[in-house]
Amino acid sequence: MDFRRIEMIFLFVFIALNVFLGISFFQSQQVDLATDAAGTTAILADIKRDDIKLPKLSTSTERGAYLANTTPSPLRQDASRVKGQELHFSDVNGTTLTATLATALNVKTDASARLQRWVARADNVAHGSAYVYQKDLSTATSYVFAQKISGHLVNDPHAQLTLHVSDGHLTGYTQTYLPNLVTLRQDVNLCSAQDAVTTLYRENEITSNSKVLWTRLSYTYLLNAKGSTVYVPAWSVGIESQGSKNLTVKKVNAINKTVLKTRAEE
Repeated sequence: MDFRRIEMIFLFVFIALNVFLGISFFQSQQVDLATDAAGTTAILADIKRDDIKLPKLSTSTERGAYLANTTPSPLRQDASRVKGQELHFSDVNGTTLTATLATALNVKTDASARLQRWVARADNVAHGSAYVYQKDLSTATSYVFAQKISGHLVNDPHAQLTLHVSDGHLTGYTQTYLPNLVTLRQDVNLCSAQDAVTTLYRENEITSNSKVLWTRLSYTYLLNAKGSTVYVPAWSVGIESQGSKNLTVKKVNAINKTVLKTRAEE
């Protein structure tokens, strides 16, 4: 048998082995996907049997990564530019500013639009243009804004602005601010809104006869490590219990699909 023929036989065996391994890998992937799909279908059926009402849940995925803040908040210095307010600072959630207006602002008509314009003015709120109004988290007496940093929405007490309204008048606000965020690792695929809701149900975080009102993907506080505050992309899920209009917000880590507990729950 000549060398050329031996070489062709080995080449044929090598190609056949690679084809076999490729087909096996593809089949195993299909089985995994089918198993996941079957599990999700079963959980959604259980949710329906428990009379839990759901909005339309997206199955699409985005990408994200762990982020960290390593710089102290400059809020004490930067807030000195605002006018007509009495300011008090504390070390809660980094640095928290509590401001009281010298003269309450009438917002009885078109309140949300007026307040958003008011926040955007630099002499009213330090870095006010960095905050985005969160309608789902707001009430008639508490208008919540979340900070957006380099395109990342941070829905967390460390980066939040809450306006206090009484009898149709803005009386003051509470503010925290993050100066920057740096990426700790490469972006990865995140779980979907449907994954987040089924995770909460599986972990008994959604009770029977309740209603899921909305889902939102943003960044939230995870932990403190070596002088840095770490944030993770997370699904916030608004839930309304039976017979009550009270809103409960549950969070799911969008990277590893674990339920995030609040400090009070921990």
